[in-house]
Amino acid sequence: MPSVFESTVKKLVNEIGDKELRPVSGVTNADTIRRFSLIRRKKSSSLFWTVSDVPVDISLKDILEPSGVVPDAAVETRHLCGYNELWKQNVATSVNAGAKASISEETCSCQGSSIDYKIVRTPYKTWTELQKWKVMDPEPSFLKECRRRENNVYVVTDVVELCESCVMEDHSSMNVSGALSFFVKPFAKVEGGAGALQVSERKHTVPKGSVMAYKRKQLVFRKNSWEILLVSDAEEETFPVGELSRLSA
Repeated sequence: MPSVFESTVKKLVNEIGDKELRPVSGVTNADTIRRFSLIRRKKSSSLFWTVSDVPVDISLKDILEPSGVVPDAAVETRHLCGYNELWKQNVATSVNAGAKASISEETCSCQGSSIDYKIVRTPYKTWTELQKWKVMDPEPSFLKECRRRENNVYVVTDVVELCESCVMEDHSSMNVSGALSFFVKPFAKVEGGAGALQVSERKHTVPKGSVMAYKRKQLVFRKNSWEILLVSDAEEETFPVGELSRLSA
């Protein structure tokens, strides 16, 4: 069963409707991922195997040599999303094997949340200015490790961020009732009935500023230069074959 956080974030991403948005996979990543955060990702060895993003606590600016002030006029749009969902299911079963039993089960589940969030986008001009910065010399250890592991590297470009803290709730109940009858003697019949009610409640409070979803673009490094692949379906090698780091060149 997915956590309250994961299921709520997926609903929010579906509501926004942007296919490039990726839901954050856990509360830890909600604190780690920010604009310009770097993400490493293993190369997939199979068409049927999904590879997960691995956010790291390193920013793109941490691996570049500053060469001036970068305009960072982020584009922000604020929204409010609220939803409540209710599911109800009835199941009945009967068994007859020396005894006659009937069991009915009713389950009910409700999820709801009110989310005040903003979408923060990085304008194109910021990327054109950032690409004037060169990769640090010597090459940062993070890039060395990704090169050695043959991981691709991505940068977070846009985020969906909470404007206010949010309480995510999940309530569920299960009501089970049954009847049992069997013969202990040819002319004696015993009957009985039973019932049980189980109620559960899950709540998760997510603080203001947490990132619920993000967009990422791939980076490509060639010696001390780099580029960002702004086309969403573009996919190359972050460290192209034949392009060695400056230390090994």
